[in-house]
Amino acid sequence: MKRTAVPAALMLSVILLAGCAQFESKRGVEVNWQSTVTAQLVNGQSTRRDVLALLGPPSQVIALDGESALYYLFEHSEGEGLILVLYNRMRIDTRYDRAIFFLIKTTS
Repeated sequence: MKRTAVPAALMLSVILLAGCAQFESKRGVEVNWQSTVTAQLVNGQSTRRDVLALLGPPSQVIALDGESALYYLFEHSEGEGLILVLYNRMRIDTRYDRAIFFLIKTTS
């Protein structure tokens, strides 16, 4: 009777210590990079105001010598995993969507 108690207790421990995990993470500014939006921006003519009106506030503003860059980044991760005592498995799918607009100050 004791011989069956040890494997049963071990199996119960494995079941109690095992688990599944799922997660989802979103960071940054979610924007639409459809051509209908970006077609409205013209290289050398569009201004900071034009970019902000179309895409909203950027994830980051980078100050460069004589110009600035508006950096838009959106990151979306989804994953699932299996957590066991001796074996763990994770699957993570991360997608990035980014655009950088360099705006040069011109003198009139």
